[in-house]
Amino acid sequence: MSARRLLVVTYYYPPQPGSGSNRWAALAKYLRRLGHDVTVLTAAPPGHSPAAAEGVVRTANLNSNPLLRRVLLRGARPEPSSSVAGSEDVPPGVMPPVLWKVFVPDPWLISWNPAARRALRRLLREARFDCVVSSSPAMSTHLLPLALGRRRPAWIAEFRDGWTFEPLVPPFPTRPQRALNAWLERRTVTTADAVVAATAPIAEDFRARFGVRTWLVSNGFDPELGSGPPLPAADAHRMSFVHTGGLVGPWRRDARPLLKALRRLIETDPGLAERVELVVAGRPEGDEAALLENAGLGDVVRRCGYLPRDEALALQRAAGALVLITSRNRGEATGKLYEYMAARRPVIALAEGNEAARIVAETNIGVSVAPDDVDAIAGALRRAISGELERAYAPRGTENYAYPLLAERMASVIDAAIERRAAAPIARAAQDDDPSRR
Repeated sequence: MSARRLLVVTYYYPPQPGSGSNRWAALAKYLRRLGHDVTVLTAAPPGHSPAAAEGVVRTANLNSNPLLRRVLLRGARPEPSSSVAGSEDVPPGVMPPVLWKVFVPDPWLISWNPAARRALRRLLREARFDCVVSSSPAMSTHLLPLALGRRRPAWIAEFRDGWTFEPLVPPFPTRPQRALNAWLERRTVTTADAVVAATAPIAEDFRARFGVRTWLVSNGFDPELGSGPPLPAADAHRMSFVHTGGLVGPWRRDARPLLKALRRLIETDPGLAERVELVVAGRPEGDEAALLENAGLGDVVRRCGYLPRDEALALQRAAGALVLITSRNRGEATGKLYEYMAARRPVIALAEGNEAARIVAETNIGVSVAPDDVDAIAGALRRAISGELERAYAPRGTENYAYPLLAERMASVIDAAIERRAAAPIARAAQDDDPSRR
């Protein structure tokens, strides 16, 4: 395997919060250990100015401008604990809904792409890169290498979420917008020298609709993180069900069945109110605070708010059981699933018929129940309280989701993309010399 010089273009990258932003931080780390030279082009997070760091180039980002966000988000409700920018009164990283209805494929087309395009072209002028990797979301990130044309290096288009397959956002309001969005997806997937998907359903969709080979490189966990001691429980005599990240989110994830199931257990056995707790850590999203207030669980719910990543990982390791909430989407396997895997605690996954449920079954890290089946959720909680889940916990094959191995898989994709790119001029020359095409 030859050492390669890589340029990764991704909007989400630390210190932006969220497990998804950590993907390329981990992959870059282990690709470098394999001997590759990796440069990451990303956006300055909201509340931060662009700053140089070794191997990382950050550009200006309109969404990080506090004044502009105040104007655009006038009337938006702030999230009290959602600040990497502490004192600001608008939630960082949020864009007005109207922009999602106007700009195809997403608002980053205007908020980040112009600065990213200038930086990308400058980097390609200054150094020779063997391969460019565009990673989404945002989907508009893929348009940056697409616009470079034939003179670009080998190009890998990586999808952590689907584009028109189970999209994160509602359809565009007009037919021309929807047609343009679909055309951009097709153009990206069929033009890139290699296509990578983070989940099997996304890969299967691309193969079925576009007939392209799609490599599966899942999200994962960094085995070198989270090796410290767990956070001490608030009450050592309580069984802690821990959920990190937002309780509500895309694809209509719904925490209400979980809260109803927990309340049902306590109504059946009031003594449980002193012996169990639901610990929620993360920035509140949407109506999450009201949802928890109205759940009728009182002190059974402990809200930690936003925690730095190392503290969130420590909290996961201290859990009696970890709770994962998903939707009915086939392709959903949230980033926290892999963090839960590394925590080595039993998982109760509200997941059925999707990638998260498949991975939980494959690795035997816990149980999956239908996300809207209150009785089944209550049964899973009861099994955790009794110690049954702990006794049955016997994970297998979790090393397949560790980033050292995933970096090796990505390195194989990089080699394949470079080989295909090198063969492209030969194929074009053969077509030009074909008499039947004259």
